[in-house]
Amino acid sequence: MGSDFLAMQRDGLTNLFSRSHFLYAVAQAMPNAPTVSILLVNLDRFRMVNEHFSYADGDIVLRETAKRIVAVISSSATASRLCADEFAVALIDVDQDGAQAMAERIRLAIAEPHHIAGTEVIVTASVGIATGSHPQMTAEQLLRQADAAVRCAKQLGSNQVRTDCARPPRELPPLMVETMLRHALRNRDLQIYYQPKVHAKSMQVVGAEALCRWRHPELGDIPPHAFIPIAESSDLILPIDEYVLRAVCEQGSSWLRQGYRVRTSVNISSRQFLQPSFPQLVQQALAESGLDPSLLELEITERTAMYDVERAVHILTQLRQIGVRIAIDDFGVGYSSLNYLMQFPVHTLKIDRSFTAGIQSAVNQTPIIGAIISLAKSLNLSVVAEGVETVQQFDFLRDSKCDEIQGYLFGAPVPPTSFQLSAFIATLQPRQPHLVPDDTHNLERLSEREWLDAVLTGVQRHPRLHELTSYLADAIVEQLPLDRLSLEFVEEGAAFSAVHEVSLRDDVPARPVGTLIPVINSGVAFVQRTKQPVMCADILRNPEFQDDYSLAAQGIQSIIRVPLLRGNHVFGTMNVQSTLERVYTEADRNRLQRTAQRLSDAVYAAYQDTRRPIAHLYDAKTKLYHRQFLVELLAADQPAEWLSQTVLRPFPEWTTATAVVVSIANHESMDVMEGEQAVAYIGQCWSTHAVPNAVAIRMGAGEVLFIAFDQPSLSVAQFVHQLRSHIELLNARAERLGDSSLRLEVNTGQASGDWCAFWDVYVDAREQALVLSAQMLK
Repeated sequence: MGSDFLAMQRDGLTNLFSRSHFLYAVAQAMPNAPTVSILLVNLDRFRMVNEHFSYADGDIVLRETAKRIVAVISSSATASRLCADEFAVALIDVDQDGAQAMAERIRLAIAEPHHIAGTEVIVTASVGIATGSHPQMTAEQLLRQADAAVRCAKQLGSNQVRTDCARPPRELPPLMVETMLRHALRNRDLQIYYQPKVHAKSMQVVGAEALCRWRHPELGDIPPHAFIPIAESSDLILPIDEYVLRAVCEQGSSWLRQGYRVRTSVNISSRQFLQPSFPQLVQQALAESGLDPSLLELEITERTAMYDVERAVHILTQLRQIGVRIAIDDFGVGYSSLNYLMQFPVHTLKIDRSFTAGIQSAVNQTPIIGAIISLAKSLNLSVVAEGVETVQQFDFLRDSKCDEIQGYLFGAPVPPTSFQLSAFIATLQPRQPHLVPDDTHNLERLSEREWLDAVLTGVQRHPRLHELTSYLADAIVEQLPLDRLSLEFVEEGAAFSAVHEVSLRDDVPARPVGTLIPVINSGVAFVQRTKQPVMCADILRNPEFQDDYSLAAQGIQSIIRVPLLRGNHVFGTMNVQSTLERVYTEADRNRLQRTAQRLSDAVYAAYQDTRRPIAHLYDAKTKLYHRQFLVELLAADQPAEWLSQTVLRPFPEWTTATAVVVSIANHESMDVMEGEQAVAYIGQCWSTHAVPNAVAIRMGAGEVLFIAFDQPSLSVAQFVHQLRSHIELLNARAERLGDSSLRLEVNTGQASGDWCAFWDVYVDAREQALVLSAQMLK
């Protein structure tokens, strides 16, 4: 009976709490916690894994997802599999910022690739957050709010984190939205944003797409999917289309008068396109604004063109005669006939974002994209891919000879005042021919794309980090002036970053491999927050970060720092340094950023290889190192250097050490989960009140060893006092609840001595703790 009851509290597939037990646990915790946050995690398009692989493979993904969630969350959090592809995490006494950070870590962990049937499969997740406290909120109410936040995240594009305060605008009654939209149109509250289009080969901005945005004075930003369908179902779509068309023509004419030729595309609804007077409207808008017709591109959907083919051909021919460009939007989603497509006088095919999202995902749609591009090339049409958000997607599209790229990888939609015009010039320039150099080994004669490909190949041939850094310095100096190159890496939540550096000049020596720099002093913290490159032209006169003072003292005067990205996470920076002031330009910064983007994955793999031999030594759940950590520390030729590189925190040389052994006397009477929680509690106390120049190691099931190097006995005694105070509070709470299983009986032993005989020091401390434990058991 007891085992059957316990089994009901667990999900059979993932061994996480069931829904009922999760809600019960949250309800029990809420009265004693200032705040409780529930994170609801819903996998995006998970059914496609079952459909295109198998249900057994789907179960593998679910189990792995559960493991990733458990690995990320703290030991005090509670995880559950609520149903099918939905998980939940309860965070006790964590504020909203902390819940947001935890949700983002869970989202990134889930997005790591799965290996199924020899194929990499990426399954993303949408996360909703709800935060509340007792008695204003119940566990069920929090879960419902988190569910609403997840639905909002799904509606806004999936693979993101939303809070419970976010309400999707489409929840408003359609009639209310329509009324507000009429007011917005009358008051000209609709704004036009512009998203850049980038030429895949030259990486130059060649155009923009105009997108309608609505910012309500009270409700804030209302996304297009919340009001465009309502406008299309009413008569509002016609005036909205006209308003956008005229605004774009006026803005394009304004840019043209400033000397910039910006080719802008405008989405046209099916109702507007099929109006008999639509060609006259376009001609009138061009004439009134004075815009060159060749700078206006009209996008119609494939479904619109196929609704009435003969009528569509007639209208498109009239528009072509005006001189505007025509693009078929969302191509591949409908069911167009090749015969009809050949009749349409269009210039461009635009690949739908659903196909772009399928690149290197569970549903591999790269063959379809390749077929669309081949079809377009055979019809002498240019190809634009939208929704490009990753470097992998860009690489595939560029290699597949896609002409133009559009997506958040190159820029989000921005108001016209923020749109970068430096890429556009007043006179049309002929396209430069693509030259293939005679000597492929001469990197200076390669185009940037070929040069980056060559450098990436060289990096992959140097998998060891120190060799890779040396090779990079020699390669990048061919394109950028530099005297020293450094790769700076930072672990999540670490206080120090590790530097791997190479100098090309004897008078500017590189810092030792693995030099540790406080994150608060380094530029890596700023780059992590902004994900943007930074450049300092003269750090001697205008230092930006504390580390710039030490660089200036070493003779460095100019520096560029660019982010090294893994997904959306900055794991480090690539830095070029020069002894000359004001030697770097914006073009240099952009080139180095593109170089870092291209090489990030290879650099990350090399860095992980350096960390892999020691990754197994640490348990993130208990915040303690494993017993093998002490074995390798005692065997190290240079213990201080080994310890610094392993824990990523500088340790000075030491001669003596103090061992404090903490033994849980009642550990054997606890079940497995209770025992792990007890050890994790001690680890949490350590991380909160840690002694400087000290480490914590789990030596056995219920035994933890704290080592303080060259530390005064007062510091160690203070930590032991703090630990005992915490345990007394824990036991007082257990007595108040009347649950003896929550008690934690701890005994400590302490000894000090020379480091060369530390094992004997540890044995002395352990015997003290065990003697006390034995006395207590008697």
